[in-house]
Amino acid sequence: MKPTTLFAALLGVLVGAGGAIYYAKNVSSPATDKPVSSASTTLAAQALTLGQSVSGELTSKSFLNLSDGVRSSLFDVKAEAGQIIKISVSGPLRPQISVLRNGELVTRSQRCEDCPDSETKGQTTTLGFKADFNDTYQVVVSGFNTSSYGPFQVTVNTLKAYTGEPLSADQTIHDWALGGQKRYRLTIDKDGLYSLAMKAEQSSLDAYLKLMDRRGMELASDDDSAGGTDARLQMYLKAGDYIVQASSAMGSQNFQGGFSLEIKPEEMTGEIELKNGDSLSLDGEGKTGLFTGETQTYSFTLSEPKLVTVQMDAQGFQASLEVDSSTASQYGDEAGQQRVRGVLAAGEHQVKISGSSQAGLFTLSATADEVPANAGGGVLLVGEPRQALMLQGITSDSYQLNVRQAGRYVIDMTSPIFDTYLVLRKDGQTVAEDDDSGGDMNARLEVQLEVGEYEVKAMSLGSYEQDMEYELSVQRL
Repeated sequence: MKPTTLFAALLGVLVGAGGAIYYAKNVSSPATDKPVSSASTTLAAQALTLGQSVSGELTSKSFLNLSDGVRSSLFDVKAEAGQIIKISVSGPLRPQISVLRNGELVTRSQRCEDCPDSETKGQTTTLGFKADFNDTYQVVVSGFNTSSYGPFQVTVNTLKAYTGEPLSADQTIHDWALGGQKRYRLTIDKDGLYSLAMKAEQSSLDAYLKLMDRRGMELASDDDSAGGTDARLQMYLKAGDYIVQASSAMGSQNFQGGFSLEIKPEEMTGEIELKNGDSLSLDGEGKTGLFTGETQTYSFTLSEPKLVTVQMDAQGFQASLEVDSSTASQYGDEAGQQRVRGVLAAGEHQVKISGSSQAGLFTLSATADEVPANAGGGVLLVGEPRQALMLQGITSDSYQLNVRQAGRYVIDMTSPIFDTYLVLRKDGQTVAEDDDSGGDMNARLEVQLEVGEYEVKAMSLGSYEQDMEYELSVQRL
């Protein structure tokens, strides 16, 4: 390849990114000891073979971009028309990839200008492109900035292109997007739990996955559940035909590049012990249930007030866990574990699992312990201040307030330990709420109240690994 052709190719890399770029090869001249322009120096491209890896290194003698000082290495790869090529570059230099043909930019990896080094350094950069011609394509590996030096490894593979057949369970296909959306027919032969994953071959294609019934009605959609910008759905599907739609969360105009779709049956081991409407035992023993995307309700009964803990461990999906909607503190993690803890009065209580269109197995357990002395919650009387403890792992105590005389009232919540917050509710609706009106981090409500039953929620803005003291009082002005 002529030097001038390579110079034009390298120029096109960053012309496509919006900048005029000039490269030089940093070799020393015996007479001048100065860099020689790439326009007058032969730039040797290292050959890449499909299915193999090649090692390289960016040093102070690598090709230099005179505009911003970034170093680059050049490679050639031969491809046939219609092939989908995947390029992976690993190394500590936050590598960037550009692909050119005859001096024209084909595609390039997306730079994350705001991503800190700690999140991106050492990560593998991938880029896919579809060869439109039987030709040699230039692959340019560049550093992220002027301090990006070091060894790297380039791997080039071909991906089997999708040929248009209907999808089935336990299948992976590779396809190429040219804007818009792509739809696929999916046939499920047997009722069961299935996962559908969409993974992009380059970061600029933010995967967005949608599942519809055979008439085109949406059943579920997802953006980032597969990690990074990849999408994943886990659903309980009955035998029949469905439509899978692949697109980009950044808009149809950005749905450009290679991606894969994986359909996989998920194994359901063990017996399904819980069915919707069942009663829960309070012995702490976990029982297995199957969440299918519809709200499920369970119940238990207390003969006296108890400190109740309910925990759900979901497998491969996220859902909400509630106990009596608003009487307990809830917290969870990204792994699918949800936990609710609170002091509950005697009587029947309901546990609800909801809030997700996805499906999966879960384990549900419940325990009931004796209520510690001075634990928060219960009945709150006008004119009788309540000294209470916000128990470890609980961020909200619920009180019942019976207002027998209409008038103006002040509700105070003070604590020397934590930031207090008050919510006043009636018939399930919020009447008033406050954070710091009592001074410092103390909450105060001054409200006009009618005769009736109210709920006062005494809350902590934060969770603590210890019991916390506070005082709650109601006074009529």
